[in-house]
Amino acid sequence: MSTSAESLVSCLCVTRNRVPLLRRAVACFLQQSYHPRELVVVFESDDAATRDYLATLNEPAVSKIEIPCLPKQRLGTLRNLALAAAQGRYVAQWDDDDWYAPDRLTAQIGALRQSGRSGCLLPQWIIFDDVTKRAYLSAVRTWEGSMVALRSAVPPYPDLAQGEDTPVIKGLLDAGQLAFVNQPYLYVYVNHGGNTWDRTHFETNLLPHAQPLPPETATKIRQVLEAGASC
Repeated sequence: MSTSAESLVSCLCVTRNRVPLLRRAVACFLQQSYHPRELVVVFESDDAATRDYLATLNEPAVSKIEIPCLPKQRLGTLRNLALAAAQGRYVAQWDDDDWYAPDRLTAQIGALRQSGRSGCLLPQWIIFDDVTKRAYLSAVRTWEGSMVALRSAVPPYPDLAQGEDTPVIKGLLDAGQLAFVNQPYLYVYVNHGGNTWDRTHFETNLLPHAQPLPPETATKIRQVLEAGASC
C-alpha cells in the first residue's frame, strides 16, 4: 500500500435536497489542511437538485454516489453505502448541515495516530441555533457526528432512520478505542429546523445542558457559516 493510500481519509456525507447546506459542507472539505482526502457524497436518484449541483463540481476528490430512490433506505443503510464506497484507511463523518474548521481532520487524525486507538471524537463542540441566531458551547459527551476512525474499526450501521451512529460509537467506547480532542471550535453543529432530530429534541436534550456564548461570538459564528456556503 502506498503512503498516500495509508493516509487517505474518506469523509462520508449522506445528503438529500438541501443544496445550500451541502455547498457549505463541500467548501469545508475543500478547505481542509489535511491531505490526502476524499469526500464521498451519497444521494438518491430522485434528488435532481443535488445531482445538478454535484455535476458543477470539477473536483476529483469528490465522489458522487447516486443510489435508487426505491426501495426507500433508512439513514443507517445510506451510511453503510457511503462506508462501502470509501477508499480511505480512515473515515470521517461529514454531515451536510454542519461546519468544520480547516484543521478538523489534521487535529483528529493526529490524535488518533498518537493515541494508537481506532477512533477519535470531540467531547465538546459549538452549537449554533440558526432559528434564534444564538450560539452555545455544548455539554461534554461522545458527540457521534465528530467521528474520525480507522475504516476497519467501524462496524455496519444499524438500519435506523435516526440514532444509527450511537451503537457504532458505543462499541468503540466500550472497547476503549476512542481518543478525544478537546477543541470545540473544530466543529459547529447547526440546528436549522430540518435536522434528523427534530426541534423538540434540540430544545429538550441539548440546549438545557449547553453554555450560552456571548452575542458577539454568535455573530462571528454566523458570519463564518454564511461565508462557507459558497462552493
